[in-house]
Amino acid sequence: MAPHGRLVLALTFTIEGNRITAYEVIADPKRLASLDLAVLKE
Repeated sequence: MAPHGRLVLALTFTIEGNRITAYEVIADPKRLASLDLAVLKE
């Protein structure tokens, strides 16, 4: 999530088979800064 262009949190998902089996909410600024992210076109 990046309201006003500022990244405040990211979600990661673990998928096994056809199910989401785990997720993680990342909100720590240091961890967010270390992520390799891309903006997808609509």
